[in-house]
Amino acid sequence: MKAIEVFDVCHTRYRGLREWLADTRGAVRSVKLDTPSEGGYQWRPSRARACEYVADFERIGRHALRRPEWKGRLRLFEAYFLQGAEYRRAIGIVGVAEGTFNYWYQEVKRSLGSEYSRTGLYPPGQYFKHS
Repeated sequence: MKAIEVFDVCHTRYRGLREWLADTRGAVRSVKLDTPSEGGYQWRPSRARACEYVADFERIGRHALRRPEWKGRLRLFEAYFLQGAEYRRAIGIVGVAEGTFNYWYQEVKRSLGSEYSRTGLYPPGQYFKHS
């Protein structure tokens, strides 16, 4: 699998777990027993393991982009991929032209995809088997 695809898989899992963790912080949801769940059964790891995955995704990403000359790419990673800023807003936060942003976007995904694969964050199924 290509590094960019590896990144996409890990980022999708990261976003899903972050949303799930945010939803489980004391929110009480009503249950409709007469209708099936919308998404069907969805496996979720233990809360502690989900927190570890989220933290590892962020830590490994920041570590891989720590080179001084990649300061802008790190800002892109934090604004766009971690904080979820909208595309145009992220370009403004990073402070570069759209073409540069797009080039860095691809570089970040390629670099971090390789790193996530090397460090065991990918594939996520394997990550969660190691408890």
